[in-house]
Amino acid sequence: MNRDGLYTVIVQFDTTPENQLRALEEIGAYVDEFLSRQDGFVQSWLHRSLDGASLAHYALWESEAQFKAAGAKAREHPALPGLMHYNPRGQYFEVWRTFS
Repeated sequence: MNRDGLYTVIVQFDTTPENQLRALEEIGAYVDEFLSRQDGFVQSWLHRSLDGASLAHYALWESEAQFKAAGAKAREHPALPGLMHYNPRGQYFEVWRTFS
């Protein structure tokens, strides 16, 4: 699939070496059981830092509107308060150029 034109969201989370595995499990379950089932979700990757200090979730959406609709539903999701413990910080991107 051509990645150009997709809406890209990158969210960083703060962890510690002691809680990183728990954070991976909690965030991974949220993505697998909720986020990935929303209209417009294309694909995502959950990354962990090797020092245990953070996670990054990189997600592709068909459009900004579909991402925002999923975000509105997420505000009511029961897992959200627990995920906020990891201080999520999201930024939104568009592909400027691809390299092979």
